[in-house]
Amino acid sequence: MKRIYEQVSWHANDNGFEVQLDGRQLKSPAKQALTLPTEALAKQVADEWDAVEETVEPAAMPYFSLAVTIIDRVSPQRAELISQMVSYGMNDLLCYREATDMVLASRQTENWDSWLDWAHSEYGLSLQTTTGIMPITQADLNVPKLETAISALTDWELGVLVRAASLGGSLVLGLAFVTGKLDAARLFSLSFLDELYQGEKWGEDAEAVQRLNNIRAELDAAHVFLTLI
Repeated sequence: MKRIYEQVSWHANDNGFEVQLDGRQLKSPAKQALTLPTEALAKQVADEWDAVEETVEPAAMPYFSLAVTIIDRVSPQRAELISQMVSYGMNDLLCYREATDMVLASRQTENWDSWLDWAHSEYGLSLQTTTGIMPITQADLNVPKLETAISALTDWELGVLVRAASLGGSLVLGLAFVTGKLDAARLFSLSFLDELYQGEKWGEDAEAVQRLNNIRAELDAAHVFLTLI
């Protein structure tokens, strides 16, 4: 899409805030009205559109992209996404530990156990750990507790949770992130503890480094998005 508009602005409406291009309300790819919850987010999205020089590139517009993802895909599929996030929690990254490398196993214990303890005290979750990659069957009593924790989030917070848990593999860390207990840097270091350790031990692969840098950038943007909503 080429830039064919001249003026970008944002305004309050009856349901929140909107961004306008030459006086016309911006819409999502699914043609939904782009109504945002806060003036701060509307201003940030407007700044992204105003920064376009010739061609609109969604990859360079993380706040607009996440906002329309929530409007088009999170709100209409809220129940399905809550169920998906419960599945993440029942197979959480933090529950799978190293069996042979004792240095890595020690780092996992040191960095991850406190977050399982936090999930227990905050939400009543009782998640067991195992070594190796074979799936562990968690107690069914965790399901309604996970559903309650996730259902308490707004659609906007749920969208960020889906992004964080999908990138990092941990619903527990995603909840800590969305509720302000973790920042993006700490979420990244905890979620990718294993990969960062392997890079430290065996040397870094350029492709893997680029992938991790991209993920870190997405998490940084998600953290800013949280502050804006």
